[in-house]
Amino acid sequence: MNILEVKNLTKRFSGLVAVNDLSFEVEEHSIHALIGPNGSGKTTTINMIGGVFPPSEGQILFNGSDITKKNTHEIARLGLGRTFQNIKLFNSLTVEENLMVGGHMSYAKSGIVNFFFDFRNARREETALREETHRVLEFMHLEEIAKRQVGGLPYGMLKMVELARTMMTNPRLILLDEPAAGLNPSERRELIDILARIYEGGVTLFLIEHNMDVVMNISHVITVINFGSKIAEGAPVEIQNNPEVIRAYLGDRYNLKA
Repeated sequence: MNILEVKNLTKRFSGLVAVNDLSFEVEEHSIHALIGPNGSGKTTTINMIGGVFPPSEGQILFNGSDITKKNTHEIARLGLGRTFQNIKLFNSLTVEENLMVGGHMSYAKSGIVNFFFDFRNARREETALREETHRVLEFMHLEEIAKRQVGGLPYGMLKMVELARTMMTNPRLILLDEPAAGLNPSERRELIDILARIYEGGVTLFLIEHNMDVVMNISHVITVINFGSKIAEGAPVEIQNNPEVIRAYLGDRYNLKA
């Protein structure tokens, strides 16, 4: 079963075709990567899937539902989470508080009026939110920095906090925009371990990534685009040996036959 289907997706910006008739499918409970040179349309694609802006043409189905024209918050409520290439955390809040903000949609549904008229239910929701926050902190190995303000944390740790906050939305699918960007080799190995455990927990992952040690180690399927169009798709070993992909993006060092 496919959890995500992208059909003939096209995006134009004032005559510039950023994504051109792109189609692919993401199987449920898989790790699917989208790779390609800078400017090939990867982030534009993920932005259309996440509802940041609508496609010029084409259709996007998530879990069988058409989300092509839905807003970001509507898509998030359906179970599609997102991390960003440029980290979007609340620097003045603690790690724990950032996660609680991320889980508010799923665990604290009572509004301010209901808080006063149904205090017991509001307290139950707050308790559930805190319990889930502590569970995710432990899962992501972030419990030791839970009370630290986000603004003072190193970059690699901020990446983990943003991913943890996304986990608070109870996603079925997470879109990861350059999750390993700026991480050193040790941090990338830790990221691979975390992503593998998230996948093992039943979450489907769709990532854009330039670090091939990450992509080739965890992906089941890789889609390759260049100039907004798909040029190849397959398992990592197929992509590593695809002449067009090697020529357009990877280079000979990734050719297993070289």
